[in-house]
Amino acid sequence: MQTKLQQYFPVLRSREEILREIDATVKLTEKFYSWREAQRQEFLDFCAGVRGIKMLYDSFFKEIMNPETVPERLEEFLSILLNRKVKIVDVLLGDSTRLADEQSLLIMDILVRFEDGTYCNVEVQKIGYAFPGERCACYSSDLLLRQYKKAR
Repeated sequence: MQTKLQQYFPVLRSREEILREIDATVKLTEKFYSWREAQRQEFLDFCAGVRGIKMLYDSFFKEIMNPETVPERLEEFLSILLNRKVKIVDVLLGDSTRLADEQSLLIMDILVRFEDGTYCNVEVQKIGYAFPGERCACYSSDLLLRQYKKAR
């Protein structure tokens, strides 16, 4: 039976079809069943279109858009998103850094420079800060100091 999502995306298959394909190949079977039950169910959910990937803080995004290993990919993505060409200058913090007493999980924090020489801090957070105004003030001060040092 076809789901509504399959009407628009016919490439999506049912869980049963996916499991049949996995079970038909020894290598796939060994890999799939080496995962924990929760991982197997999550994989089937992705493949069957039951749930999507949380692109901004999921491990997929972190791997595909890693500013340390593939900066050009993230630069292109941000340039399109911001409608301005950007260059990654610095990765400010490592991933999984917990800040503000467990109220925030910072995924990515990078400093980028636009073509005109101005700077911008780009942050991806799993849980938003309880004090965004103060955080913006800190970043503005830091970026102003960086620009001053560069001009000097």
